[in-house]
Amino acid sequence: MNARLNEVLVHIDEVLDEDTLHRLEEGIRRDAGVISVGHNPDKSHMIMVVYDSESTRASSLLHSIQEQGLHAQVVGL
Repeated sequence: MNARLNEVLVHIDEVLDEDTLHRLEEGIRRDAGVISVGHNPDKSHMIMVVYDSESTRASSLLHSIQEQGLHAQVVGL
């Protein structure tokens, strides 16, 4: 497998409690091409996603977060 890994940092506007944040991360992990998802507990509004660019795009990941009623933006990497 020749994966083309990319990282993206997503800013979530809403303040999420730990349980909601973990459920969001688990949902993102189920998206095709996602390799890793995580956040820094001190900056829980920032989520780092590592994904295979041959399987998905940052815009698709962002759209799946927004479909859950959250306001989010891709901010880097």
